[in-house]
Amino acid sequence: MKHLHMLMALLTVVLFLYQSYLVLSANRQAPRAIKIATHIIYALLIVSGATMLMQLMGANAPIQWVFAKIILLIAAISSSIKAFKPDATPIQRKTGILIAAVGYIGIVILAFAKPDNLF
Repeated sequence: MKHLHMLMALLTVVLFLYQSYLVLSANRQAPRAIKIATHIIYALLIVSGATMLMQLMGANAPIQWVFAKIILLIAAISSSIKAFKPDATPIQRKTGILIAAVGYIGIVILAFAKPDNLF
């Protein structure tokens, strides 16, 4: 399950970078297939993450960092939605992409660091 989760995380970041490139450089929207793939990858990412969270909770492992990752993922997804909307202004696009990028960077840092006592 861990490998599936890591693959979905990598694909999420790659698709985010691709969509950001399209929006910022050519002011175009991603093709419909990319949007559908993004939704499927988000779903698989969340399901695999929830499965691993249940395993961690069963082992009584410290999981405070997981909740921080969930909050950052929600922020990244919501700001990506705003940034990639067709009617978004250029400043909304840039701000949304920046917020999502910071969220994804924070998630990657937390995934590697796994601090025991985050809160």
